[in-house]
Amino acid sequence: MSTYDIAIIGGGPAGLATAMYAGLRGLGAVVYEAEAFGGQLINLYPTKPVSNFPAQPSLPSRELALRLAEQAEQFGAELREWRAVEDVKPLQGGGFWIDGSLRQDDAKTLVLALGLGRFTPRRLGLADEDRYLGRGLAYRLPPLEDIRAGRAVVVGGGDTALDTALSLREVADVTVVRRRDEFRAFAHTQDRFAEAGIDVVSNGEVVELKGEDRLQSVVVRHTDGTTIELPADLLLVSIGQVPDLSGFEHWSLGLAGPKISVDSAMETSVPGVYAVGDFAVYPGKVRMIATAVAEGTTAAAAVQRYLSAA
Repeated sequence: MSTYDIAIIGGGPAGLATAMYAGLRGLGAVVYEAEAFGGQLINLYPTKPVSNFPAQPSLPSRELALRLAEQAEQFGAELREWRAVEDVKPLQGGGFWIDGSLRQDDAKTLVLALGLGRFTPRRLGLADEDRYLGRGLAYRLPPLEDIRAGRAVVVGGGDTALDTALSLREVADVTVVRRRDEFRAFAHTQDRFAEAGIDVVSNGEVVELKGEDRLQSVVVRHTDGTTIELPADLLLVSIGQVPDLSGFEHWSLGLAGPKISVDSAMETSVPGVYAVGDFAVYPGKVRMIATAVAEGTTAAAAVQRYLSAA
């Protein structure tokens, strides 16, 4: 068992930035991540290009995640990948006991960088969906070099869907199916998408998958009841993720809910407990990778002040 100045639960951009800046301030930090370091960047869409991070040209999400983890480690943080936290309890006299996979540790402060929890891709809700999974149906963009599809259909209208379509057009003919008249993506993403000239089916919903051993086509129903059939060797469903934070609610911290309110120092209602990233909410928050990094710097500074005053 080890004792750390700060234990960070969650290895996405916010958690890794907290670890890096904690190390910069001379604090002993450990980061627990239930999956691979990088959070959504690497566990949901590792090949999606990131072009909105300051001073950073476009690069795959996976590469940005690996760089963040490497930098945190260079500043002395101990990184525990694939090490889920099972329980957290306050200690008498201050600090926290962390029950993680394979070992237990103590920490003087705690930073919750849980994001939206573990994710399950949102499904279409079709009866034969499982039949085509891995046989032309996917919920996350595979490495482009592994794709052998001539015709691809992307379902969704957000940034991830449009970025996925832009990536896929390098290896396939792409059509995007959206349920509305307009996209929900950022204006810059929509501009790049419009310039690419990718086909779009609006006011449509995929209602049937067709094919023998593999997917061959999808049936799309419009809001007026008419249907069209689109050829598809690959169907990439990008309509969101279902988060799961159920484990956190059983921890002995007196905190619950999918999001936690914090003050300007990223501190929760529990002294010594901070929250950053998608898990933390406050008035005026903008959900961006750059915001998550800024919150990590703020939390590390707040922890140092807290420990100095103890």
